[in-house]
Amino acid sequence: MRNKTMFGPIRAVLLLAFGLLACGSDGPKPINFGKDQCAHCRMTVSDARFGTQLATKKGRAYIFDDAQCMVAFIQAGSVSREDVAAFYLPDYTNDGKLLPAEQLFLLKSESLKSPMRGDIAAFVNEVDLEAARSEYGGEVIAWDDLWK
Repeated sequence: MRNKTMFGPIRAVLLLAFGLLACGSDGPKPINFGKDQCAHCRMTVSDARFGTQLATKKGRAYIFDDAQCMVAFIQAGSVSREDVAAFYLPDYTNDGKLLPAEQLFLLKSESLKSPMRGDIAAFVNEVDLEAARSEYGGEVIAWDDLWK
């Protein structure tokens, strides 16, 4: 009889732990380039230098083929900005590793030719940004400039 009463609380604790793990966001989800579709325009996400992602507070990840589509998705009201836990942009010089957008330096240049012509590249540091700027031209912009 004693064993049966112990399983109830143990089961409840395990279910709660697994539930919390499922809802948490441990960073961006992997993008399957050439297979995943942009949540906004439905184009296949193919270029790791521009593929972006947002994660909601509920743990859902949305993938985009460039920063312009991600911004347009939010502005269209598909997900409210208040419901977003994190925005991720790829490091242009590091094989598209997704990083928190607010920590990156941004370059806007028509010469970058991103998939939906947002033409925005993100960089981990100013040295990489300036190297790309000397090659592609363009202007340095802030994260908040994308929303204007």
